[in-house]
Amino acid sequence: MNIGDRLRKIRTEHNLTAKKLSELSGVPEKTIYRIETGEVQDPKISSIEPLVKAMNCSADELLFNREDYPKAGALRQLFANISNMEEPHQELIINTLRIMVLGCSYEELVSKSMREAELFSKGLSDHP
Repeated sequence: MNIGDRLRKIRTEHNLTAKKLSELSGVPEKTIYRIETGEVQDPKISSIEPLVKAMNCSADELLFNREDYPKAGALRQLFANISNMEEPHQELIINTLRIMVLGCSYEELVSKSMREAELFSKGLSDHP
């Protein structure tokens, strides 16, 4: 689901016409239709912010797929909590996350290499 589909879905869930949403948000009705039809795929923040406020939803709901929303919301909350910590603790968490991301990337690379090696060795054993 793209941003236009999500905008239309949230708008209709709030029983708003595009015209009414335009009146509430100040975003031109034509812009709303252009987003919803996919003509505008990357709307400006100057359009997103008033639409979010007028529909009383979060930017996450509009910008992310609902399946991804709990993850995005949880990450947003964690980062908000981290920003309230003292700097040494922030640095520790940042460094830990960097190591974890590198570790995951390394693990994926090793797994891929091992699968390729298995396929290669299987290919060699299939030929006399």
